[in-house]
Amino acid sequence: MGQILGSTIRWFDTINDSMGMVTFGTVIMMFSNDIWQLDFTPRTWVRWMIYFDALAFLIEYIGTCANDLIPSCWQQNSYWLASDLIWSFKDAAKYGYITYKATTLSGYKTRVPCYSVAIISLILYWVLCIQSYGFTPPKCSSAFKSPIPRIVLYLYWTCVDVCASLMVVRKMAEGTRGAEGAFAAVIRVVQMREEARLLVASVGMSAVSALSIAGALDETLVTLNIWRMVFVYVQLLLVLGSQKVVVGNDGSSSAVKGKGLSVALNKSSAAGSVAGVRKKVTVSKSISEKE
Repeated sequence: MGQILGSTIRWFDTINDSMGMVTFGTVIMMFSNDIWQLDFTPRTWVRWMIYFDALAFLIEYIGTCANDLIPSCWQQNSYWLASDLIWSFKDAAKYGYITYKATTLSGYKTRVPCYSVAIISLILYWVLCIQSYGFTPPKCSSAFKSPIPRIVLYLYWTCVDVCASLMVVRKMAEGTRGAEGAFAAVIRVVQMREEARLLVASVGMSAVSALSIAGALDETLVTLNIWRMVFVYVQLLLVLGSQKVVVGNDGSSSAVKGKGLSVALNKSSAAGSVAGVRKKVTVSKSISEKE
């Protein structure tokens, strides 16, 4: 049993270290689908998230390949710290974007929560980096050892995930009330897709948080290394589930900027009604001319 568990742990470690390939593939997909443009508004933070993740993985892979050239612990810690600092911006962009989507869908116009969530995530991640890295040979021990920074960070991320999911599900449940016919069917299809995406993301992040907190409380506990595996696939879901935003020279968007699913669907329904009226008018004119 111990040998099987050991083999499983090694397999997960290997797969976990290879998750950068999924991120690199996501970047290729973004360029292929013409959704690579950036600006500094929260609506494109999902793209910043992928670019930061790809850059962090690239630094880690280059550093790992050059380990024989940089044998000192402070040198190795340097590239690991560089990767983690970039990942801190990646996670800040991710949770800021999740907050942006949830608040926009719920009808809130303020962007203060987006920036607040991102800044708090950055600060907590940087505290974790201080606790994790040292640069004084021979052992390069960190300034202090405590599980608290990691626990606080993952609990914070979990709270953001849960709150955002509740906001979106509540708003979409309200959006189906009073809708009839084809319009109700369209809302239900979109709702099921969004709920499934949020459920996968929520369950995955909850598992990561639970394992990370358990590992921080008990270092002897054997846990499977699934952190990056969950992170990169949740990020891929966010990219696939986000609206296409076309960034212009002035930073404007030619796509829907996200004023809520109900607004977008109402506009679509209204456009369909207008098209129907125009068709009826055309038919009436045609009949009149024949008479």
